[in-house]
Amino acid sequence: MTHVVAGNVMVGCSRRGTREGRSHALAVLHEVLAWEMAVTRCGYGRLRDMSTPSERIFAQPEDGTELRDFLSPQARHPMTLARTADRIADGVALREAVADFIDDLRWARDHDDVTRRIAERPRDVDPRTDAYLGALAEHVAAERALAAPVWSIEAGRFLARTWWPRYPGLWARAIVESPAAFRRRGILLDAGMLSRV
Repeated sequence: MTHVVAGNVMVGCSRRGTREGRSHALAVLHEVLAWEMAVTRCGYGRLRDMSTPSERIFAQPEDGTELRDFLSPQARHPMTLARTADRIADGVALREAVADFIDDLRWARDHDDVTRRIAERPRDVDPRTDAYLGALAEHVAAERALAAPVWSIEAGRFLARTWWPRYPGLWARAIVESPAAFRRRGILLDAGMLSRV
């Protein structure tokens, strides 16, 4: 785990000790500090009295100003699906790489930023990963009322056999909770796989 510390903020990154891990941790730290500075610049009443960065980051200014109004229009090093596929091909587990993508997607500035993160065609890794990334791109686009990227509906982005969760006890839940983009590709998963705390 790579950790970068500045002031009261510490960012951890699961890319253990690698140059990419340190670079990603620094990029995330930059985003966190940008949010904190934006909150500080708002300067409304109770924001100054909050002691932790997360309290200040997620506080709502009283005049309706959003913190996004103070951020640069484009993230410095956004995690894209193409980079996610590269990480998976380099040996990072699918679940971990997708979790990092979903975490980073929360920092997307607007629909154009989201589109840039899913537009580039990821490299082919293996049939399951290719289908999963195609489903993820379509799901992210549908959630934000965007057009799905053309590469996400290529023939190689669909599975011939259903990919069930590892534990049979989760199968019924997966049938009910799988987003449409995943179900139509033969991937059944519970909704918790696509959300982060």
